[in-house]
Amino acid sequence: MRTKDETKVKLILNTALKMIARVGLAGLKMSDLAKEAGVATGTVYIYFEDKNHLIRELYMYLHHAHARDLVRDIGESEPLKIKIKKMSRNYLLDQVSHPEYGAFLEQYFRSPYAEVNDAMRVERELLTQPLHSLVVEGQYQSLIKEADPVLLVTLICGMLNEVAKKLIYAQQEITPSEWELTFSVLWDGIRS
Repeated sequence: MRTKDETKVKLILNTALKMIARVGLAGLKMSDLAKEAGVATGTVYIYFEDKNHLIRELYMYLHHAHARDLVRDIGESEPLKIKIKKMSRNYLLDQVSHPEYGAFLEQYFRSPYAEVNDAMRVERELLTQPLHSLVVEGQYQSLIKEADPVLLVTLICGMLNEVAKKLIYAQQEITPSEWELTFSVLWDGIRS
């Protein structure tokens, strides 16, 4: 059996992501993907059984990339509010820097591909754990309101997704004063 060439896997996934942003999930064809990636159609099928497998792998690939970016530059000894602020900024900058992630995820969650199995659900929960853990820690310290932590993480991510969409649409970067105001509103929404 052939070993997987991770470079080709990444090439195929990144090409699929760009294509989905352009043609949508329904418009993605494996043969067109192979052509755009510069590989044979058979090569795509070596790494992905079918389109369903490719889409689910792309979802997990993006989650891994996003999880790494989420915890970037966060010191273990920093105060909780600073950690949440940095993590929130990392989340926002990741969304703005990679608008195709958001475009893919919006389509994915409204599609039949979003039916996740138990293994995917467990992995997804592990990947969102850093922000969730900070919320729980903040609740333990009585800094964050007593509410379902999943709800609070959804509130944080939802707000940041909307700010990212606004910035992407306006083709702007967030200014330091806009970021401070954004985080102030976000913090007021979750603090006790």
